[in-house]
Amino acid sequence: MDFEFVRHEPLYDRILLVLTLDRQKMKERILIGEELQIRFRLQGYADAEVLCDVTRPLGAMLSAFEHDPDGEWNRFGLMPLREALHSNRWKQPGLEQASGGFLAKKYLTGDPVRMYVALRIWNEYLKAREPRNREAACERFIGKMNGFTALFMGNPPLDFDEDSGKPKRLNISTHIYGSVPQEDTRLDLWYPDSKRNMECVSAYSSLYPLIIYYLNRLNDWGLYFRKCKICGKVFLAKSQRYELCSDKCRKKQSLQNKREFDERARENNYDLLYKNECQNWRNKINKAKKTPGFPADRLEEMLAAFESFKKEALQRKQAVKKKTASPKEFSDWLLQQSNIIVELAEQEN
Repeated sequence: MDFEFVRHEPLYDRILLVLTLDRQKMKERILIGEELQIRFRLQGYADAEVLCDVTRPLGAMLSAFEHDPDGEWNRFGLMPLREALHSNRWKQPGLEQASGGFLAKKYLTGDPVRMYVALRIWNEYLKAREPRNREAACERFIGKMNGFTALFMGNPPLDFDEDSGKPKRLNISTHIYGSVPQEDTRLDLWYPDSKRNMECVSAYSSLYPLIIYYLNRLNDWGLYFRKCKICGKVFLAKSQRYELCSDKCRKKQSLQNKREFDERARENNYDLLYKNECQNWRNKINKAKKTPGFPADRLEEMLAAFESFKKEALQRKQAVKKKTASPKEFSDWLLQQSNIIVELAEQEN
């Protein structure tokens, strides 16, 4: 079922957004369409005609919720249509095209919340064009749609404690000035299958109660919001120990761990070469000490050379750690230093 943002016959049946949450599979499913068609789709009839049927990870609706602090939905989506309802027929096409283009882009994102709000704004506009009293129809249109666009302009509905990961419950009074309209607190609960294993909620006048329901369910189930340490995406988890949001990020983490392991292995390799070379010097010095008649002045020279070797080696090791020198440069230098102790030990008396 397609929807176009041009003048056409409006959809007169109520277009609903229906949500069902699966705690076991950690999935959310969102459908948009007429109630009867959605009920058919939920009962397993794949050919039932709906505008949207998407299954995503649990919590995706909240973490990806539209945020519009600059009021673009109002300025580019709603206000041109309000002006069109007060304008003559010559100005209307341009205003409709401006709003339709903005709403179409939001609809084509494939995000069900953006799709639903864009569709409802355009469809309610088409209905508002029909009465003769355009002014009264316009006020009803704006009154109905303001709640949808205002939903995006406040703080994002998902707010959670970063230490505990627990989502905070939504206080609707902080989002709506004055008394809360009765329709903004209504939510219809469905059990579409005969065994009542599937629980669904549907929203029409407002999405606020849908968000409240979602947050309440997550709190009841003891689930946690986490921020992925690889991509920074917010995701929902069964435990606080989860730090990665997807297989993609787990693969990236594995590659990063391997690089770090290889780096440590390289560091350990050049450090091992240094320790082996130190032992080589000690062996030759100890052998000289035990050799009868070995010149004392040459033994002193070997000991002094060993101290100089260790001092410079430590400086070069620090350079490798700081990545101002490569492990290979250090290894090549160690091989050169080995010749010094060999020459001192085998020098003729």
